Amino acid sequence: MAIPSGRALLDPAKILKEAGLTAGQVYADFGCGTLGHFVLPASEVVGPEGRVFALDILQSALVSVRERARAARILNLETVWGDLKHKQGTRGIADASVDLVSFVNLTGLLLKDAMVIANTRRVLKTGGRLLLVDWRPEIEMSKFMTAYTTDSELLKTALEKNGFNLIKFFSAGPNHFGLLFQKT
Repeated sequence: MAIPSGRALLDPAKILKEAGLTAGQVYADFGCGTLGHFVLPASEVVGPEGRVFALDILQSALVSVRERARAARILNLETVWGDLKHKQGTRGIADASVDLVSFVNLTGLLLKDAMVIANTRRVLKTGGRLLLVDWRPEIEMSKFMTAYTTDSELLKTALEKNGFNLIKFFSAGPNHFGLLFQKT
């Protein structure tokens, strides 16, 4: 079975639109990775009045994202080193300042440590949204990603216990599900 890649696998602009990201908003991608697959398109969506945070635990990923942003002349993107399992894991992002936080192919982190959800809640505005995108369990590739992915029902239960309401469940691509939550 061939797995598509790039935008054929996940179209970030389409997914961010589905999540309601608009011009002038603040977006943070937790676990942005080396390609900045979501943060680079998000910077275009939010425009010059908006702001984008690319957070990762790997400095090398942040260097790569900064270089890509510089090459694309993106000025509204800031990289943040952080470990979401620690109390100050999102330092550099002000409390209640973000409209939309995303976890892409890393949703299992939300269940591994309560501090991950706490850090996410801390940066989100009241009414802010949490976007989760991950492999559908029946997809062969998900078996190789089990350390970082999880079942959508487990996510829903854990997040509802921590002050999030599910807004919608949607298809995020041929092999991925999307969940959109709102902070209450």
